[in-house]
Amino acid sequence: MPTSHENALQQRCQQIVTSPVLSPEQKRHFLALEAENNLPYPQLPAEARRALDEGVICDMFEGHAPYKPRYVLPDYARFLANGSEWLELEGAKDLDDALSLLTILYHHVPSVTSMPVYLGQLDALLQPYVRILTQDEIDIRIKRFWRYLDRTLPRRLYARQYRPV
Repeated sequence: MPTSHENALQQRCQQIVTSPVLSPEQKRHFLALEAENNLPYPQLPAEARRALDEGVICDMFEGHAPYKPRYVLPDYARFLANGSEWLELEGAKDLDDALSLLTILYHHVPSVTSMPVYLGQLDALLQPYVRILTQDEIDIRIKRFWRYLDRTLPRRLYARQYRPV
């Protein structure tokens, strides 16, 4: 027979999966948080526990299983130049490659938000790959890339640095 804790967990999970306002991605995220928070809170030294209890420090409600880093600063230039053996990707040869590689890497950057917080200095990153393109060809590609970023990464979560290429 389920305990009241198990019943409460099942009810919260049921509310998530049947929510008419959450996207499938949001449902997956919130279900994962429920699983994390069903684990015991990590052991803390007494001073840290007291500071947390008194509100001196905050765990930012990131769950009971802190296995994801908060900020990761990938070397995007190195990735574009060399590719990734782990992702089985060669380095970029042109702007299309560079944009595709960044799109793939952004998906794999570990973060508490499940999305990268730092996107890189895009003007400097992409400059080497625009050599033989006209301004119109560059503009259409960059516009598509910005649209991807705008539709997939919540603006409040990422930092970007850019200037016109």
